[in-house]
Amino acid sequence: MRCNPSYWLLGLVPIAMLSWVAVQLQHGDIENDLARRTAEALKRGGFGWAVPYVSGRDVIVTGKAPEKRGSMLAAAYARNTWGVRVAYNRTGLIARVTDYRWTATFDDSKRLRLAGDVPSERARRALIAAAKSAYRGAPVTDDMKLARGNIDREAWLAGAEFSLKTLAALRSGEAQLASLNLSMRGVAANSQVYRDVKSALAKRRPDGIKLVREDISLPVARPYVLVVKKGSDGVSLSGYEPTDAARTKLVARAKSLFSKFSLSDRTDIADGAPDGWEKATSIALEQLAQLKSGEAAFRDRDLIFSGEATDEQLASAVRRTLKLDVPQNFKLVDRIRYPKPNFFPDGAGYVMGIVHEGPSVDIIGMIPSEAARAALIDAVKARFPGVAVNDKTQVAPGAPEGWQQCVVAGLASLPRLKKGRSLLSNHKLEVSGETDDYAASQSVPGDIKAAAGQTCDTTTNIAFTGKMKTDLSWKATRGRNGMITLEGDAPDDPSRVRVIETAQRLYAGESISDHMKIVGASPEPWLSATHVALAQLSRLRRGDVEISGKKLMIEGAAESDKVADDIRSVLSTDLPPGFTVKDSISVMSATEKAADSCQALMREASAKGIINFDRAKADLTPDSTQTLKDLVDIANECPSFKIEIEGHTDAEGTDERNQRLSDRRARAVADFLARHGVDPNRLTTIGYGAKRPIADNATAEGRAKNRRIEFNVSPN
Repeated sequence: MRCNPSYWLLGLVPIAMLSWVAVQLQHGDIENDLARRTAEALKRGGFGWAVPYVSGRDVIVTGKAPEKRGSMLAAAYARNTWGVRVAYNRTGLIARVTDYRWTATFDDSKRLRLAGDVPSERARRALIAAAKSAYRGAPVTDDMKLARGNIDREAWLAGAEFSLKTLAALRSGEAQLASLNLSMRGVAANSQVYRDVKSALAKRRPDGIKLVREDISLPVARPYVLVVKKGSDGVSLSGYEPTDAARTKLVARAKSLFSKFSLSDRTDIADGAPDGWEKATSIALEQLAQLKSGEAAFRDRDLIFSGEATDEQLASAVRRTLKLDVPQNFKLVDRIRYPKPNFFPDGAGYVMGIVHEGPSVDIIGMIPSEAARAALIDAVKARFPGVAVNDKTQVAPGAPEGWQQCVVAGLASLPRLKKGRSLLSNHKLEVSGETDDYAASQSVPGDIKAAAGQTCDTTTNIAFTGKMKTDLSWKATRGRNGMITLEGDAPDDPSRVRVIETAQRLYAGESISDHMKIVGASPEPWLSATHVALAQLSRLRRGDVEISGKKLMIEGAAESDKVADDIRSVLSTDLPPGFTVKDSISVMSATEKAADSCQALMREASAKGIINFDRAKADLTPDSTQTLKDLVDIANECPSFKIEIEGHTDAEGTDERNQRLSDRRARAVADFLARHGVDPNRLTTIGYGAKRPIADNATAEGRAKNRRIEFNVSPN
């Protein structure tokens, strides 16, 4: 059979067409396979960031390389993949950052978000793996981005993994790495986690990681409680303290206060303590230690303090301390009980008493008659106006002689006390109570003893319940007229007397005017400071010295620069520790010294002589003439100085009358001097009435000293 070439050619056409179709159908599979194998090769090489695009057997490599070398290596890996004819490098570089930051946030919804800069894909994969391991079941959001930066990658990764692990222990929070600087904040689930996290951050950080900020909070306790119980079987603590240091301090204080008791500590630490918590709990602990048994129970800002005191006085002292010293933002309820006193024990004899320890006054015991009862009730009502008076007496004969004087002596002082009682048993009078007035606490015992006289034996127990003053204000003034005036606060009566005695010794021959008031304070360092102050004031011709707390101010006129410098030197070394000094000391001119000398002569002449007036009048008595003539001579020996004449009276009569009388008496002396040769233009007068006493107006001797004429000489 003969072959026909045309038929053979016709047979090739369908074969070619079928081959072309087969190639077209396999082309997509070939490209997909090549793209897959190239991507796997890149991933194995650590170039997961690179994305290959295949056209035929040609590969275009795209993506952002973390470094230049990585870009070239990725293209080389693609080129070496079997089946790739040529690889084109179309990669770029990821952004470079100078402030390298990464954060991990674990919120209350239990989601973990990773954000910020990571140095490589390997680091990203490592962190995601660490997150899934530490936060099992928690959704992880990856918002991290590759970034180039000048950073130690291994140290950074160790720090980030440490941050994730530490953050996982918290209820919620955030960790941040700024380069290799770690910051962490969050809320711990409990106190043990709090301690573990704090310890890890302080001691177990990877090398190279620096902790720059840590704000780990304890869980908030609601309600915030602390209960301290004291019983016969020991002392127990339960509840919360804000820090380990506060808890340690509380337990140590409890061991010290209750050293004879067994101590059970079941406290823990938590956040949420009210303001003033540490002070309030410390005070409650100290006051509970004074009771036989009791409980201090805190619940947020509420304090219920209960227990048994040995007696009423202790119960009152504990109540007072709690009320004054526990911060005012706490609401205090006290349930302190104590054995009720038996005012009149068996065999006490004839007894009667007046008790003022509440909103009313009770009259108790025996009374000799109905008339005496009515009189005593009236006397009590007069002393306590507007206060309910309860009569609990019974009429009984046998009252001791002079009982009225003793009862009245006790009654007279009771209104000066916040509360108190006066109990008379036969011839023994006992007065007790408490007061916020320090002066009253000091003077009441003496007043009662003086009022009772020899009629009965007196015993007093007056407690001062106020706050002792710490910053005393006091002043001493040395006037041109030679008067030394003491005014301001004195801590107690013995200190006041000692200051007056010091002034009398330093200023012998000069008048001392005491206007100090007792306020209740520690005598030292006040007493030492006033002694130094008075001594240095005595070296000035005139001036004043003032103490306010621990600040001393002195001003006045010194005779010379040396005296002024000596005063400053003494004040800088001899005052008690802690005192500061400010001075305004001037040095007297020759004219001022001459004027002072002239004044001293006039004062001396008037002190040695006599300047008297008819009673209640401004008429000079004849025995005043010689003294006034001596004053004329002295005044004319100082012709260039002004002379001020002061008139003073005692306190008898009205203020208006005394003022007018002192004016007229000063004018009478000026008229005498002018008539006998003193230039009247040099003379001025002023009357002070009874405003400036130098002695006690309650005595005849004191009133005589207060009726006086004084002279002040000054330069023109």
